Amino acid sequence: MNTRIKKNLKITIISVVSFLCIIFIIIAIVINFIFTPTKLTPLVLKIANENLNARINMSSVDLTFFSSFPDFELRIENGSLISNVFNDSITRKQDSLLTFSKCAISIKPLQYIYNNKIAIKYILFDKASIYAYISKEGQANWDIISTDTTASTIDTTASSFNSDIDIKRIIFRQANFYFDDRNTDIYTHIDSLNLKMKMSLTPEISELKLSSNCKNLLFWQKGELLMNHLAIGLDTDLAANKKTKAFAIDNAKINLNGLQLAANGELKRDTTHKVLIMDIDYGLQAPSVENVLKMIPKSVIKDNKITAEGQVEMSGKIKGEYGDKKLPTVSMKLNIKDASAQYKGMPYGIDKLSADLDIFIDIMRNTPSYANLKIFKFLGAHTDILADGKVENLLGDPYITFYTKSTVDFNALAQTFPLQPGVTLGGILTANLDFKGKLSSIKAQDIGRLYVKGDVGIKNVIIKDTNKNFDFTGDASLNFSGDKALSAKASISSVILKSKIANSTIDSLSISAASPEGLPDTTKIIPLNLHVRMQKLRASLGDSIKLYSGRTEADLQSRPSKKNIKKPIFTIKLRTDSLFFKTNDAKMAMDLAGFNITTFQTRDSLWIPQGTIGFNRLHFISKDFGLPIRMKETSVNFERRTISLRQAKIRIGRSDIVATGSVHNLGRFMTKSELLSGKLNISSRRIDCNQLIAAMSSISEISEDDNMNVCDSIANEGGEMHLFVIPKNLDLELTTNVDEVTYNKMIFKNINGIVRLKDQVVNLENLSMEALDAQMKTSMLYKASNPYVAYTGFDFNINKINIGKLVDFIPELDTIVPMLRSFKGLVDFNIAAEARLDSLMNIKIPTLRSAIYIKGDSLVLLDGETFTKLAKILMFKNKKENMFDSISVNITVEDGNVKVYPFLVEIDRYRAAVGGEQKLDMTFNYHVSILKSPLPFKAGVDIYGNLDKVKFKITRAKYKNMVSPAYIQKVDSTRMNMGKVINSHFRRLINLSPRNQ
Repeated sequence: MNTRIKKNLKITIISVVSFLCIIFIIIAIVINFIFTPTKLTPLVLKIANENLNARINMSSVDLTFFSSFPDFELRIENGSLISNVFNDSITRKQDSLLTFSKCAISIKPLQYIYNNKIAIKYILFDKASIYAYISKEGQANWDIISTDTTASTIDTTASSFNSDIDIKRIIFRQANFYFDDRNTDIYTHIDSLNLKMKMSLTPEISELKLSSNCKNLLFWQKGELLMNHLAIGLDTDLAANKKTKAFAIDNAKINLNGLQLAANGELKRDTTHKVLIMDIDYGLQAPSVENVLKMIPKSVIKDNKITAEGQVEMSGKIKGEYGDKKLPTVSMKLNIKDASAQYKGMPYGIDKLSADLDIFIDIMRNTPSYANLKIFKFLGAHTDILADGKVENLLGDPYITFYTKSTVDFNALAQTFPLQPGVTLGGILTANLDFKGKLSSIKAQDIGRLYVKGDVGIKNVIIKDTNKNFDFTGDASLNFSGDKALSAKASISSVILKSKIANSTIDSLSISAASPEGLPDTTKIIPLNLHVRMQKLRASLGDSIKLYSGRTEADLQSRPSKKNIKKPIFTIKLRTDSLFFKTNDAKMAMDLAGFNITTFQTRDSLWIPQGTIGFNRLHFISKDFGLPIRMKETSVNFERRTISLRQAKIRIGRSDIVATGSVHNLGRFMTKSELLSGKLNISSRRIDCNQLIAAMSSISEISEDDNMNVCDSIANEGGEMHLFVIPKNLDLELTTNVDEVTYNKMIFKNINGIVRLKDQVVNLENLSMEALDAQMKTSMLYKASNPYVAYTGFDFNINKINIGKLVDFIPELDTIVPMLRSFKGLVDFNIAAEARLDSLMNIKIPTLRSAIYIKGDSLVLLDGETFTKLAKILMFKNKKENMFDSISVNITVEDGNVKVYPFLVEIDRYRAAVGGEQKLDMTFNYHVSILKSPLPFKAGVDIYGNLDKVKFKITRAKYKNMVSPAYIQKVDSTRMNMGKVINSHFRRLINLSPRNQ
């Protein structure tokens, strides 16, 4: 018997194991060979896209069993669900219903086999983004179940499906949730949402357990931001009755920025009207004085033990319909009666605390919303606060009334509440104040329409929190009088404010303000006059903006605009002995300054200033320009963005300028690097271009002290010149009258003409000047986009200049026309040229294109090796020095080739025509045709080779017919045409049409 049992047991075990092995093998084959990610992914996509009114995308789908044994797990990577509800060919933001980086679904198959239950262990979404959208017509983008599929599913379910569904966990980790309801004008964003849900679905009652938290909730309604910086936690149980379509909320726990609330109620679907009926009651979880005091942020108060007495009632209700342009109303009541409290270890306590607050909000604005503080009473620690207030039409144009009669001893309060380390309170505040006014008056800068009566006193008040980098210290007294007009006086002996956003200190400040008495005109801005006296204001906004003002007196007036009486115009008259302003990398300081400014608001809400600013001295420094700019005894007029100068005295390094004209957009040029444009007449005794160019090309460091001492010696005299880059954001036209300009080693005098700076180009137009004992007239263009290469084009006309000085002025002539070194005397010189410059501002000869004309009388041909050989061949009488009666030469340079057109010369007993060509390698080939000589025949001499080895050859005369007046006119025309082409080319670079010459 035992043997038979063992044998049967053995057979049974082997059979079961074999069966399980076969099952596992089948599963392994199915998962690893049939339902592989490459085969499963397109299959899932096809089924989902066919059955949903949406487009599904995912990078991979993986089915696992052994790693999640005994459950099956479906893993989806990088998925998205695009709704097709709106049938739009263009994918819009509202169509992107869901995106996620990872989704995992774990299913328990044995539960369905044994218990007829669909059991889902978990559904997990990682880093999901959900965008729930409802159109103005009430259509939702999540309504993606196809109509045919829905009907089929309903029929199948009714006939055969009777299983329960049990979902253990639905998890969203670090999700972003957007709810955009255009039907009710609601927009909500929940940041970093962590959500856990547990669901149990049965044919009659379904249960849901939900737990969630988020970092921040932002809530807009009809374009108004109603809620922000709200961290929410929610734990609740929901029971859904399928027959009544009601959801019961039982003891939901809500955490709002640390405030613990409890809620109960019901949500019910009305499928006929397509709305959700809400009826929810909420209140404090444990209403007590201790819990009210725990609402004080823990960043300010330590979590010490509290002994407290009194009654606290807090209740609220959310009631109404949601959907079809309907939203429920929200109400809240808070009542604290005869409360008292004492923190453990603190010498003072709260003797009496009472409050009665009533709030009602109708977001749809069918009923006026309000907040009514009927009473707030605080007594204890030498502090007595009595206040009441009301805000009517809370979501429209709020009308605020507020009254307080209070004495606050911050020194004693610091010994009442256990403050966190770094938090300091001190001083005394007294207030007896009555306020009435609309929020719209403040927004519209209609301050005269606010009615304030009473006084406020601040004595040695200190409020400090080092953890939040906040520090306020102040001594002040404020007095307000008048029930039907604003009349106020304020005297502040000292104020210090420090925070992460802004810092300011004032040594003393007195203010008086008044609006006209009598019945106000409700259709226009109420006029207001304000007088201010101030000592030493220091203010900063972040690290980018700093302001300092010394002894200052100002009058401010507001009045209605003539064009729109509902908009104000402000006029300010200000006088200060010193003013300093810093923004980004620019600094400005002035002394004995006066402002007379009027500003008004345009249709696009921009404030436009106009008026006059005058000062005794001004210093300006910018990181984009390495020299300080100084101005003296100047008055500046400005209107909108245009600044007008009249005989403004400006000194930049060693250069002095007197400017008259206007510039546009200076403020945005300094702060946002936008375009600066303008036209100015410039007169000067001296301009040092060497220093100005060095300031633009090699910026020196600017010290951070308020005196703004910057070294003027940016460039050394006589040093190498470097390319300078003109800023992109300039469009200036300067009409110049300058006594002296220093450039490189040259000194130019009596400069008159037009200088344009635009698109990183300097353009000189018809500039006349004196230099090298000669009269000059020039047009010139210079463009550099970087400090390594530049373009220049110029047209020089120089009268009676010494040839030696000419070569010093244009050193490249020694390379282009080396024969000039052999002449002495005065010439008229005309050159039109364009070329590229290297980083040291030298012309790159291969890029040079030029047309040159040289004319001279009584020129001396100096003795030299070449001249000695030529004189010997031609048997000159005076072989030391010979005089040319006249010379007129046309030269062109293009593609590295210098061409000297034939020209007539007379020397000694000879008349000759000279011409030829020269290459960049300094090899040349010239020809001299003898037209008149002691010889009985005409002949020619070829001069060729290079400067180190000159060769001569007697040939026939090649130029005997090339010096006639008609031919010379033809040559002149060729040279002039090239000059016009060059001028036209560089003018096109600055979008200027050629001018008539």
